[in-house]
Amino acid sequence: MNPKIVVLDPSKCSKCNDCVVKCEEIHGITRVKKAGGVPIFCMQCENAPCMNICPVDAIYLKDNIPIVNRDRCISCSMCEIACPIGAIYTKERIAHKCTLCLDVDRITPACVEACGDNALKLICDECLETIKEPKRRKLIKLLAEEWSEGV
Repeated sequence: MNPKIVVLDPSKCSKCNDCVVKCEEIHGITRVKKAGGVPIFCMQCENAPCMNICPVDAIYLKDNIPIVNRDRCISCSMCEIACPIGAIYTKERIAHKCTLCLDVDRITPACVEACGDNALKLICDECLETIKEPKRRKLIKLLAEEWSEGV
């Protein structure tokens, strides 16, 4: 997993569009896709399918974050097809995806700062593991109880 990703808490998201507007303000075009009114963010895949499928190597890694080289992109949309969550798209003959604002030298992504609902968080992979561990333990306990009832 990459060192950082943007995580959305859908229960807090009011679908206000502040993240989309701020992204467009910073980058000239939004890099945030929406599904059902809720934003979808690139997972910054460690072995990025979008990067691996690109026939002209227009997607490269910068600090382990896949970045689109606008000058190399031929708008073939292969990256869109390869993305497992649909977070990359082609518009105006260029592929667009979240880069955590790394390409504009921001410390915190603009969308996270703009979210008045506090629904977006920039999370490191260690923090994500900390969040997931109690859920794993609970699941293992439930499965063990279910299994022992069946025996």
